[in-house]
Amino acid sequence: MKKTVVLGIALLLIAATGCSSSPEKSESDIIGVGNVEYNSLYHYGYNKGCSGALKQKQTNESLESMKDETLSGIDAFEDGWRSGTETCNDGEFRSMYTVRNAQ
Repeated sequence: MKKTVVLGIALLLIAATGCSSSPEKSESDIIGVGNVEYNSLYHYGYNKGCSGALKQKQTNESLESMKDETLSGIDAFEDGWRSGTETCNDGEFRSMYTVRNAQ
């Protein structure tokens, strides 16, 4: 019984120490998103707009027909959509993310 209690306490101490010694995030670990504040509707709009622009190069489908009708008209989505279609309209995918190396 004593062994079980000691083993349980030891495992709890190890678990608590492991969680408390997790590395802190620093600014060099952050993925920059251009000058746009993080907004998932913007990101979704950008990705849909970019993939729509790429698809349009392969088909005769209009960009407007590829837009998510549910989110159409929401400013953040529309801004992302516009940016994605303009950025990828030459047929090449361009991520909106800029990754900075830790220094």
